[in-house]
Amino acid sequence: MKRRSYPKRWGKLFERCCTQFLPDKKNEICERSDKKYIELMRELPDIGLHENSIAGSMETWFCMVAFYEASDHLIVGEAFQIIHAWHTDALRFLGKIIDANRDQWVYTLFSKVYDRYLRQLSAYRQRGEWTEAWDVKVNPEGHNEGYSFHLVGCPIARHARAHGYEELLPWLCRTDHELAEVLHARLIRTQTEIHGGEFCDYWYVGDRSPALVAYSRFPKI
Repeated sequence: MKRRSYPKRWGKLFERCCTQFLPDKKNEICERSDKKYIELMRELPDIGLHENSIAGSMETWFCMVAFYEASDHLIVGEAFQIIHAWHTDALRFLGKIIDANRDQWVYTLFSKVYDRYLRQLSAYRQRGEWTEAWDVKVNPEGHNEGYSFHLVGCPIARHARAHGYEELLPWLCRTDHELAEVLHARLIRTQTEIHGGEFCDYWYVGDRSPALVAYSRFPKI
């Protein structure tokens, strides 16, 4: 199969989904997905993408939308849940060497990533660029464990609302929980913009943290 424009890492998983569940339509779906992805990238908001250290989720989102449309909505949220499970399975080895209950450097890494992003954001916006990228507020609630931040003004949520994908995006948002669990962490989240929140909140703690008790009834949104 020729090299497609959609991201190779995710594209392979979507192609695997087609092979397993839609074998007779696979080639057609991949061709149409390639064209749709190129179309979506032409409409890319001003977020910096490859220069932006947190913008990879936009490529994942566009890949998801491309296969959703190319399959005539057969590759929908439930299918993406299967696809992301395959992605997560490939990362489970990390759980043997990383435990967010004891390895505090995991949170230090988060801090470095978002500190770097905020420096990037400030520099680019001074030049009139990255005008549609996420704003970040680090630990606005003053938590004393783990790592917490708010993402404000999500360009993916804006795209989903503008094009009628409000029911599709939450499937992507939920994957944040699955990736945290690989590292023996939990994501505490009370709101997302696609569900009508003012921001998307993230608070990562170890999966044995006492803080989880107060949030045990919150759904994984």
